[in-house]
Amino acid sequence: MTWEWEREIDWMLKKRLNLFMLRIGMDDVFQKAFPDVVPYPPADGPLPEAKPRSFYDRTTAWPLEYRGELRRHILRYAAERELIHPEDMGTMTHWYSCTPKAFLEAENPSFCPQSGGAYVGDPCNAVWDIRDDRNLDNYWKLTQTHIDAYGSPQMFHTIGIAEREVFEDRSDNLEMKLYAYRRILAKLREHYPTAPVLIASWDFYLPGWKGEEIGRLLSQLDPARTIILDYTSDLPSNQSNTDFTNWGVVGRFPYTFGIFHAYEWENDIRGYYDLIAERLPVAASDPMCKGFVFWPETSHSDPLVMEFFTRNAWSPDAMRPEELLPEFCRDRYGRHAAVMERAWRAALPLAELCEELPLRFRDIREIAQAKPDSAAVGTFARTLERIAPQLAGASDVLDALAAMPYGRGDAFVDRDAIDLARTVVSRLFTVRYYRYLIAQQAWEWGDVTAAEVRRAGSEARMLLAALRDVLALHDDYSMLSSLRRIEEVRAPINPAFEQALKGNAENSYCRTYISELFDYYYLPEFDLYMKEIDRELKSRERVLTYDSVRMEMQPIVDAFYARPLGEMTPRNPRPRTEAEFRRQMETLAARLRRM
Repeated sequence: MTWEWEREIDWMLKKRLNLFMLRIGMDDVFQKAFPDVVPYPPADGPLPEAKPRSFYDRTTAWPLEYRGELRRHILRYAAERELIHPEDMGTMTHWYSCTPKAFLEAENPSFCPQSGGAYVGDPCNAVWDIRDDRNLDNYWKLTQTHIDAYGSPQMFHTIGIAEREVFEDRSDNLEMKLYAYRRILAKLREHYPTAPVLIASWDFYLPGWKGEEIGRLLSQLDPARTIILDYTSDLPSNQSNTDFTNWGVVGRFPYTFGIFHAYEWENDIRGYYDLIAERLPVAASDPMCKGFVFWPETSHSDPLVMEFFTRNAWSPDAMRPEELLPEFCRDRYGRHAAVMERAWRAALPLAELCEELPLRFRDIREIAQAKPDSAAVGTFARTLERIAPQLAGASDVLDALAAMPYGRGDAFVDRDAIDLARTVVSRLFTVRYYRYLIAQQAWEWGDVTAAEVRRAGSEARMLLAALRDVLALHDDYSMLSSLRRIEEVRAPINPAFEQALKGNAENSYCRTYISELFDYYYLPEFDLYMKEIDRELKSRERVLTYDSVRMEMQPIVDAFYARPLGEMTPRNPRPRTEAEFRRQMETLAARLRRM
């Protein structure tokens, strides 16, 4: 039997890649490092430190011992093929590697002070204070245990104390971060004096280092043994942070260029191609740039972005995705290449509006309970005005998608047809959602009638339902289908895992394109939202209060968790046929033309 991870590794080799990171947590490293302190969690109940209804419910489907066996097999398979897998070190209790409660109770580690940033007040995800030698030694024990059980000291990786603001004073905070790197690297050198180490750029990006501050860090690093692992090279610069061209690494210090395609919800067709085209040539011509990396934290990524990455990893020569389409479609779709290429070319202008038209179906609840102010609505209006040329041909895009040969038995065509369709329909939903919000404000100002507001809401709701119907055509977007596939690999599974799966999907960070969420979460939320807006449109004062009591959506959330996945049947079941896919796209195109 060939495992999926084996196929992933074989694909890396085919694409001439040489490094990967298995960022799925530490599995049973705590149990192996501290066997007298940390027991294996129950195989038939929640993880003791699990936070229900959140991404911190790490309850596993299979026993943790079995997860360890899988990790050993995957990393051994990769090592036999000479792939590099960096060993995590330093303050690892950030996100992937939560500290077990049993360890906290037995060892009682002191924690790094924290004045702001993420994860304040959560001991299982807190950073131990590495000014204390005992904490630093315990962190290293985890690293060495992983090396002994699974890995190799070929290369190391650390992210410092990312996303944590230790002190309120910026200069004090910087000194603490610099000190942390000195401590972490000194501990590494005690054991592996010459091993190379990757410094993760996420520590630079959040909460944000200035260029001169990064210069302070570089001055204390050894360029012969250190590489800045920049996987945020394509991200728009924010107020607190600049990109790699302002860090003082170009021409001076080893670094990588990286595409960040990582937030859990960012699994549609998207990419910051304009910024990549601007910045990648700088890195490609710089001998200090040691490679091109791709950082996806999603299990269902954009195939064109991945082709763009692998094509440019060794000799960047295609800065625009359109340049890749002919060869990409020939290789991926064979006899269907021409029609699929037409669909891709039609969809890309809308797909690339990921910043302008984010996945607003994710945050219906938040918007409904916090009325957007005039400035926000004004921004929405200006955005729609600016991108009007890309939106003008939306119905023609759907016509091009309708021609895709979905349902004929080609797995790549079926997957990518749904990916393109869901991306386009999602962008169009956000457009109509913004118009609904704009119409609400216009009604308050006396510029439109209540009927016009209701029509805008109905148009948005229609697109939300259309997105639901697209997703129902493929198992990749169903939690129940995922659960069934897990059971096929190894049964029985932990009975508490279904709630963990729901919590991992429903929380505000991870919500994305999931069939069950559309039927039993997003659409019920939007229906309640529209109902209460309709109620307020009857007010003579022309003021929408967004009444928080009537907009309370907790019963919808509770009902989602209470209903077993096996009972979450599609509320608009449709046959998974070529005719049905074409009907959905053509019907939606016709509706857009009438709007």
